[in-house]
Amino acid sequence: MLRRSGLRILVLLLAAAALNFAILLVNLSFPSRAAVANMDYRALLDDADFKKAVQSTVEACSVNMNLAQIHC
Repeated sequence: MLRRSGLRILVLLLAAAALNFAILLVNLSFPSRAAVANMDYRALLDDADFKKAVQSTVEACSVNMNLAQIHC
């Protein structure tokens, strides 16, 4: 009995992993867009106004946009 339930769990986990792999392979995700000016992540990294807004929001901290980190 225990062996059968273990086998069922293994099959379920393998099916979930296969489904996850298929979704990643097909790439069903959509690129993110900002609410303003329809800019993506890369465009925001290059936008001087966005950098200034982030730096003024997080006062007394330095923003490293290349690594997406904030150091206070």
